[in-house]
Amino acid sequence: MPYPLVEMVLYFFTYSFCGWLLETVLCSIQERRFINRGFLGGPICPIYGSAVLLIFIILMPVRDGFNDILKATIIILPIATILATVVEYIISWLMERIFHERWWDYSHMRFNINGRVNLGVSLGWGVLATFFLYFVQPLFEQLVALLFKVNDILPYSVAGILFVMFVTDIIVSSVVALKLWHKFEHLYYLSEMIKGVKESLKLPTKEKILGRIDLLYEKLTDRVDITNHIKIKGKNPAPEWRAMPFDALKRRISEYANELKEMRDALMISTRYLQRRMLSAFPHMRKRGRNTLLRDWREQLQNRKK
Repeated sequence: MPYPLVEMVLYFFTYSFCGWLLETVLCSIQERRFINRGFLGGPICPIYGSAVLLIFIILMPVRDGFNDILKATIIILPIATILATVVEYIISWLMERIFHERWWDYSHMRFNINGRVNLGVSLGWGVLATFFLYFVQPLFEQLVALLFKVNDILPYSVAGILFVMFVTDIIVSSVVALKLWHKFEHLYYLSEMIKGVKESLKLPTKEKILGRIDLLYEKLTDRVDITNHIKIKGKNPAPEWRAMPFDALKRRISEYANELKEMRDALMISTRYLQRRMLSAFPHMRKRGRNTLLRDWREQLQNRKK
């Protein structure tokens, strides 16, 4: 390694904070409101710290081995771009596999790979990495050296405290993300129930309407235990409706659709602070085939603030 372990840890948190600051400023300007950017609750984006440490390990010998900055940059810039791209792609893939969410998406931009990375963004990271390697990292080296001058134990204490806070943040944020995904799944099933119940009203006979509702409940309740996780009437109400006249049945089904909608909206509004922060931190979060629901969820939370 180009630095002792304790210094690598300190640089990891330093660059993770710099990345968080950069993302927060850019995203807040874009959205015209303050956004606490990042998966974690604290002011760090570990993807930046991880990429920079990898760049240090691979490219620091190149920086120190060339007296000509221009020649070194010709080597460093493309390699830094590739390394940043690989790190961003892997982390995007891992987070989607673990949490079933696409946390950022470049699909709307040209020259992207599966929406996970983008050529323009990757080049930007490469330029930034080269700049920091030559002009910013020497300043951070001086700051770390200053910590050692104050007290030999101080850098270890700072690194240890930051590491404990980091691990705690990872655990808390992971739990929040899993609960957010769980709630999203319930909202999705409620939305599908509302859609299916309303569509059943277009059918011409009582038997077809009730048959459609039976199939709807069979399909959805096989995939999620609605009764135990959402405070709604979990059992299929269709058997109770069979004795109703056709017109009365249609009125009851229409009322039932409204009841389900009220339950879904209440579930959206009840979103807790940490989950709201995570939704806000990733305005371009995507759920395959379910982006309309995600947009409605955000709108409900925005309307609640007004």
